[in-house]
Amino acid sequence: MQNISMSTKLMINLRDGIVTVEGSEEFVRTIYQDFKERIAKLTIFPAEPPRQLERHSSSSEEIAEHIPHRKIKSHRPPNAVIKKPRTDSYKLNFNTNLNLAGLDTFYDEWAPRNNFEKILIFAIFLRDRLQIAPCTAGDIYTCFHTLKSKTKTPEAFVQAFRDAQHRTHFIEFTSPQAVQITIAGDNHFNQKLKEKGSAR
Repeated sequence: MQNISMSTKLMINLRDGIVTVEGSEEFVRTIYQDFKERIAKLTIFPAEPPRQLERHSSSSEEIAEHIPHRKIKSHRPPNAVIKKPRTDSYKLNFNTNLNLAGLDTFYDEWAPRNNFEKILIFAIFLRDRLQIAPCTAGDIYTCFHTLKSKTKTPEAFVQAFRDAQHRTHFIEFTSPQAVQITIAGDNHFNQKLKEKGSAR
């Protein structure tokens, strides 16, 4: 009588790492026992289904969150100094202590063509008639205000002194509290400033 051997088959699929064993029952059981402990230690995670794209409402706020912010390039060079407009912060004060008797007559002797010459005339009067030297911008303002029927006060008042210093050099203007007549100012007054009715 012929012995018929029974064949036993074992298939292990560790997530597509397929192991197929075929042989006697004892042989297959030995292989199974060997893999049993390893299989117990493995944590098999179910495959995740592909994520579906969520549809969001197309509100402007939500769209703005996903739009990358663009940096606006500045044409200003780095470390550039921004210059602020210069303003006259000097407060014009009328000097009530000045005795300007005779200023009207003195001013009428001359024919000033601009604010530079008017400032020079007033500074000469204050120095020669009242012995005030150096005078202040407030003293000159008081002269302009006293003769307001004959001449206008410069709107950019302190700037007029800066211009008189840098353009004509008639005065030295270190501050509104110190206005000094220069040699160029004296020369202009004595030699070039026209008297009314004079041809010089």
